[in-house]
Amino acid sequence: MNVRTLMSRHVQSCSPHDSLETAARLMWEHDIGSVVVVDGHERPVGMITDRDVCMAAYTQGLPLREMLVEKVMSRARLEK
Repeated sequence: MNVRTLMSRHVQSCSPHDSLETAARLMWEHDIGSVVVVDGHERPVGMITDRDVCMAAYTQGLPLREMLVEKVMSRARLEK
C-alpha cells in the first residue's frame, strides 16, 4: 500500500479570517482532520487541524464562531 491510496485528493481550504466553526464544518463535511489555510491569492499560509480547534475551544472557552482561524493555525515556514 502506498500513501496515494490513503490521502485525500480534494484538498479543502479556508481563510485566516474564517471562524473555527467554518474550519470545523469543512472537516466534518469532508471527513478530514486538517484544512489548508490560504491567503487571498490562494497561496498556503498555514494549516489547521481538528486538534487545533479542540484545544482552542477548551483553553479559550468561547464558541467556535467567535474565534478566528488565524489565532490558532500553524503558520507556513518559508525555506531560505
